[in-house]
Amino acid sequence: MSRQVVTRFAPSPTGMLHIGGVRTALFCWLFARRHGGRFILRIEDTDLSRSTDDNIRIIEDGMVWCGLDWDEGPVVGDPGRWKGPNGPYRQMQRMDLYRAKIQELLGKGLAYRCRCSREVLEERRKTVEAAGKVFKYNRGMDRGKGCADANHDASQPAAIRFRMPEDGDILVPDLIKGDTRFPADSLDDWIIARTGEGPGDIGVPTYNFCVVVDDTDMEVTHVIRGDDHLNNTPKQMPLFAAFSADLPAFAHVPMILGADGAKLSKRHGATSITEYQAMGLLPSAVRLALARLSWTPKIDGRAVGSAEEELLTDDQMIQLFDLADCQKSAARFDMDKLQWLNQKLIQRSPWTELEPHLRPFLPESWASKSDAWKAQAIQATQKGKSLTDMAEALRFAFEHPTAFDEKAVEKFMTPTVKPALREVRDLTDYSHEALEAAFTAILEKHGLKTKDLAQALRVALCGRPVSPGIYDTLMLVGQVEVVARLERWL
Repeated sequence: MSRQVVTRFAPSPTGMLHIGGVRTALFCWLFARRHGGRFILRIEDTDLSRSTDDNIRIIEDGMVWCGLDWDEGPVVGDPGRWKGPNGPYRQMQRMDLYRAKIQELLGKGLAYRCRCSREVLEERRKTVEAAGKVFKYNRGMDRGKGCADANHDASQPAAIRFRMPEDGDILVPDLIKGDTRFPADSLDDWIIARTGEGPGDIGVPTYNFCVVVDDTDMEVTHVIRGDDHLNNTPKQMPLFAAFSADLPAFAHVPMILGADGAKLSKRHGATSITEYQAMGLLPSAVRLALARLSWTPKIDGRAVGSAEEELLTDDQMIQLFDLADCQKSAARFDMDKLQWLNQKLIQRSPWTELEPHLRPFLPESWASKSDAWKAQAIQATQKGKSLTDMAEALRFAFEHPTAFDEKAVEKFMTPTVKPALREVRDLTDYSHEALEAAFTAILEKHGLKTKDLAQALRVALCGRPVSPGIYDTLMLVGQVEVVARLERWL
């Protein structure tokens, strides 16, 4: 490639960060990293009725949590700062550039002021649709003249429309979908700026206009986005030409469906990235699961097949990612597969990698624990399916039990086990080797099985007969607290 690859993720801050958007961002990120390029985060906030600073922060925080770092874009939490040479990266802070570009098009005769009122256009729409036809702006009658059947004052505020080609087809080449043709006469002269406040004013530019100006200004080489934007592309391509700008390569990623084949929604489970974070999923598991939606990685020309091959690292995904290996059809999201990946990645991750992700689910006192204690706690609970499972499995280490499983008490806290509990209470050496030797001696002395003593200890220390290995449980509770908890039963 002659130019450095530049991709961008450009969400609208109108709600939560949907996993479909995260999948798009991930593809942009992987492609840029694969080719040693730049990845831009750009906020498209021209929808003034729905865009909020809180929603922008949700996007920023979600991207940070997902591990999708951007080379250019906003500084997290600071609307007035950004990194990169092409800022600002929020559209509402780029209005001067947009208005200058619109003025340029007006000067070239490639755009014009449209004084058709909303009411007149709506009435015309109803008439056309009532006749069973598809409404579109009547370019021949309306260009710059206002509606022919109404008296319009030329001094009235006006929207601004872009002159679209009238003949032939607009061919949209796509790296995933292939070529799509759109007849030029099926497309309107679309509004590039909403009606301004007064005569001659240029109102707030529209999304389809701003995105072209931004992609041109930021030298974006590859526009990777959801296929719901495919119909925008034939509108945008003539605008690139109007600015004498290089056309980026387009790749429209298919939508994500639920397991039942319907559009992914709340009834299929979590749909926002914040919800997956709260469920205790690892960012690496989410990245891997989303990457596999519509993309089939290939190793030496062969699609990955085994379960072990599926557990790709970020470096492997970057090395293997190719838009040519993305499917055209919609992908089905499999929550069970995500949870399986999450469990596998938890099991194989070093404790130091898990600790920052587990920390938010644990009490503040976790921070005061030694590294050795933290390592033991994490390693003792790494069979959990999620970080929330691990945190729940560690609750005994932070909380003195206040309720006890009655059936477990009746079954395991028997008169024959209490003498053994007293001997455990009196132990002072809590190294793994010492505990194992002491247990062997205590069990032999009292004629007990390991399960008899271990389950009784779990009930006394945790309130229920479930915990990590009994030696880990004792060591994590600690001698002083073990003695205090056993006193209740002795």
